[in-house]
Amino acid sequence: MSPPDADDSPRESPLSVAQKWLPWCLALIFAMTVGWTVLVALSEVSGGEYEGVAKTAIAVVSVAAPAAPLIVLYAILIASALDLLGGLTMVTAKYLTDKFLEPWRAKRHAEAFAKAKAEGQAAERRKWVEWNQRRLEAEAGGVPFDEPPPSS
Repeated sequence: MSPPDADDSPRESPLSVAQKWLPWCLALIFAMTVGWTVLVALSEVSGGEYEGVAKTAIAVVSVAAPAAPLIVLYAILIASALDLLGGLTMVTAKYLTDKFLEPWRAKRHAEAFAKAKAEGQAAERRKWVEWNQRRLEAEAGGVPFDEPPPSS
């Protein structure tokens, strides 16, 4: 039997950010939470005896606390923008590859194939011309010619 909290139901991120940016967003939230907690703890521990820490902690928390959701929102927006930029880069690279690079490669391949084919045909023709020349010379000299043709 599995523990009650170990169910296999799918989970959603409460931040709704791309999965690759989730650790960075969570790290930012964790750092902010630890920072606020330390400042509030310093304020509580000093109990007014050391007012410099208490006043600083209260001032920082009271000024920064309202901005915390905005900071998280900006972190999410920046992470999403970076993710979008990465996607646009990939789409642009694919478009340019399909539009310019692939036709160029296909043309080079076709040219190389045509050149290799022409060279092969020229070599085959040379073999036949040389063989025929030897046959004609043997026939003119009255010598039997038993050399098989190049295609055999």
